[in-house]
Amino acid sequence: MKKTLFIMFLGLMASLTKANAQVDPNFYIYICFGQSNMEGNAQPEAQDKTGVDPRFQMLACVDFQNPSRKMGQWYTATPPLVRQGTGLGMADYFGRTMVANLPENCKVGVIDVAIGGTKIEGFMQDEVASYIASMDPSTEGWLINYFKAYNNDPYQRIIDMAKIAQQSGVIKGILLHQGCSNCGDPNWPGMVKKIYKNMLHDLGLRASEVPIFVGETEYENMGGGCSWHNTVVAKIPEVIPTGHVVSAEGIPGNGTDAWHFSAEGYRIFGKRYAEKALDVMNHPEQYTKYYTIDKRLTGGLSALSGSTFAIVNEAEQKAFYCPSGQKMAYGDFKTAFDISNEAYMFKLARITGGRALRLVDADGNEYQIDGVTACLNSQDVTGDCCFANSTGPTGQRGYDIQDGAVWTIEYVEGKGWSILNKGTGKYLKDVNHPAMFDEPTYFTFCTLKEDTTTGIEEIRISNHGEEIRNGGYTYNLSGQRVGPDYKGIVIKNGKKYVIK
Repeated sequence: MKKTLFIMFLGLMASLTKANAQVDPNFYIYICFGQSNMEGNAQPEAQDKTGVDPRFQMLACVDFQNPSRKMGQWYTATPPLVRQGTGLGMADYFGRTMVANLPENCKVGVIDVAIGGTKIEGFMQDEVASYIASMDPSTEGWLINYFKAYNNDPYQRIIDMAKIAQQSGVIKGILLHQGCSNCGDPNWPGMVKKIYKNMLHDLGLRASEVPIFVGETEYENMGGGCSWHNTVVAKIPEVIPTGHVVSAEGIPGNGTDAWHFSAEGYRIFGKRYAEKALDVMNHPEQYTKYYTIDKRLTGGLSALSGSTFAIVNEAEQKAFYCPSGQKMAYGDFKTAFDISNEAYMFKLARITGGRALRLVDADGNEYQIDGVTACLNSQDVTGDCCFANSTGPTGQRGYDIQDGAVWTIEYVEGKGWSILNKGTGKYLKDVNHPAMFDEPTYFTFCTLKEDTTTGIEEIRISNHGEEIRNGGYTYNLSGQRVGPDYKGIVIKNGKKYVIK
C-alpha cells in the first residue's frame, strides 16, 4: 500500500512539474477590454493582414468560423482579434510593436474581450445583468447579441480566458479603451478601479506587477465627439497608483463619425500603448508607486479618534494588511500597501470590554465579511491572526476565541503603541505570532504618503556602462538581457547599477 501511494505521489509531482514547465516566463500576456475602439472598428488594409510575427499571439475568446478558431486556443494575431466580423483595433499594433522591441526569446499574447457601444457597467458583474435588462430589443438588439457572445458576462469571459493564458505565460498588464458611452461620467474612474481590483483578485495578481493602461478618446480637433471624457481619463493615475494614460493627441479619426479612429489611427494608438508599456517595463523605478510612513499618531487614544491609520513595525519595516477574505498578512510596505489587497488601514472603535481595530480599505470604507465589519482578531486554533466578522465579543463565529477581537491599546512615549488581546491576555507581535506574548511589541500607528524613493538598494552610478557589462551578462529590472547601449537601472552579478 505504501509503495502504491508513493508511486501515485511521484506521478502527481511529475504532472505538476510538467504543468509548471509549460509556463513560459518570457510569454508576456496582456488583457485588453473596452468598447468599439478596442473591439476594432476599422477595416483591415492589406498591410495589416500579412507579416505578423508569430511571436505575437491572440487567445480566441469566442469561437470563430472565418478564420477558423476555437475559444481558449492560441493563434498568430492577425485581425480580427476579438470576434468574427470585428476589424482592426489598437491591440493589433500594440502586440506588433511589443515583439519588435523585445528580445527574440520573448512572445506577446493578448486576451481581447470588447463590445462596441457598451458602458463600463458591461464589465461589472454586479451591474451587467441590470444593464442588459435595461436595453430596448427593438433598437439595441445588436448590443444584446454582442453580450450573448460572452454568455452575458464579458468580465467572467476575461477571467476564464486569462486563467487559461496563465497556464502558458505571465500576465504583464491590462489595456482599456472605453468611455464614449460613459462620456464625462465622474464615477467612471472609480468603476474602472473596481474592475481592475477584481481582475487582480480573481487572477492572483499584484497591482505593482500588472499596471493598467487607459487610452484617451478622440480629440475634438481631430473630429472627436466625446473629447471631454479625457478630463475624466486624466484622473486614472490619481485613483489607481499603477494606472497610466495613453494619449490620443493627433491621432486621426475615421472621418465618417465622431467616435472612431481610422486604420492608421489604430496603428498609431496601438504603438503608443506599446511604447508606454515598454517604458514602464524598462524603467519601473520611475513609475512604481508605493507608500510609506507619513504622520505618526502619538499620545493617548484621543489621538486615534476619527483617524484612519496603518499599523507598522518600523524596526522590521513591515505592516499588517488583508490580501483577501479573512486572511491576515504581515509584509514589507510595498507588499502591504498594494492596491490589489482588500485593505491595509484601520480605525479604532469602542466596544464592550475594550477597543476593536476595524479594517478599512484604501478608499476609506470599512471592509466587511459576510456583510459585517471586519475587525483584527486573534485565534486559538490555527495559531494565526485573522479578521473576524464581528463587532464585539458576542458576535464572533467559528473558531474565533472569546473576546478575540477586543484589545487594550496603549501608547508609550518613545516606543509606540502596544496591542494587548483580552481573550488571551497576551500581546500581539505579528501574523505568525499572534496575541501570545508576555512582553509587548511596539507598533507605529501612522498615516501614509507616497514614497518618492525607488526602493533600490546597492546602486552604483556609472556614466560609462561598458566596464559594468564586460565579463558577463547584464539585465534590466524585467530580467531581460540588455545590450551595450542600454541606459537605466541594470543588474549584474547580483548588484544594481544606474548607467547614464
